[in-house]
Amino acid sequence: MNKQMYSIGEVAELNNISIQTLRYYDKIGLFAPAFIDPVSNYRYYHEKQFFYLDIIKYLKYIDTPLSQIKELITQDVVQMLPFLEEQAHIIDKKISQLQEAKKMIHHRYLQIKEQNSLANRPQGQVYTRFVEEQNQLHLSTTDLTPRGNPDVYMRDLANLLETKEDRVVGNFYGCVYELKDYQDTDQIVYSSIYTSLIGDEQLSDKPTPEITKKHIPKGIYICICFKWSVSQYLQYYKTFYEYIINNNILTEGPVYEVSLPNRYSSYEEDDFITELRIKVKEND
Repeated sequence: MNKQMYSIGEVAELNNISIQTLRYYDKIGLFAPAFIDPVSNYRYYHEKQFFYLDIIKYLKYIDTPLSQIKELITQDVVQMLPFLEEQAHIIDKKISQLQEAKKMIHHRYLQIKEQNSLANRPQGQVYTRFVEEQNQLHLSTTDLTPRGNPDVYMRDLANLLETKEDRVVGNFYGCVYELKDYQDTDQIVYSSIYTSLIGDEQLSDKPTPEITKKHIPKGIYICICFKWSVSQYLQYYKTFYEYIINNNILTEGPVYEVSLPNRYSSYEEDDFITELRIKVKEND
């Protein structure tokens, strides 16, 4: 003779669910036992209830709140169609966010590897290295120098990415200016500041006239790195500039100033590793 009624422990074991969860479901009126012994107060479930418990488990698996599950199982089956369509849309959005997060993790991993490589180079010495191509989001500036604070300007780029693109800005920014024989730090005026975009991602909206997307080509770059210091900035730049002039190196494009943090705590003194780089002109 087939068994029809099962104790709460048996139901828990057969359905891969805890006894505590079954008791809670009973308490909130979501899934009640078919029979409660009035003497022992033991809960018993009918085998036909297993099917409906599977429905609850399925809805729970797709992150449906218990209050909504309770509402759904009291409605006609056809009422679940718009709910499932909405859940599919939510899941697609989560998948997109997770894919974006994975890209950001990989991007940050490569960034920290590059930063570690820079930290191990002799400070203040000029070198050449290969730089990968990069998509960047630039904000035009007219009065910002190495003595200024680009963090406030970066809010415009962050707001574009966070409010219109549903992304977060990376913990990285760079500045751009012309290669010239500067005699004072205040003469170095950034034409733009930028943050890197991951991969070849597209922007859903066209940036403003002040904010533009640019593609930085891969190639060999002349570089110098140093621990960020306003007081010594010009000295490092002159070493960089004179090396290029004295060695008759043809360059193309602007100087990119890239600063990467050595720590992430806001309670400690700023500590950045900075690299100046400019692309070596390729032979025609």
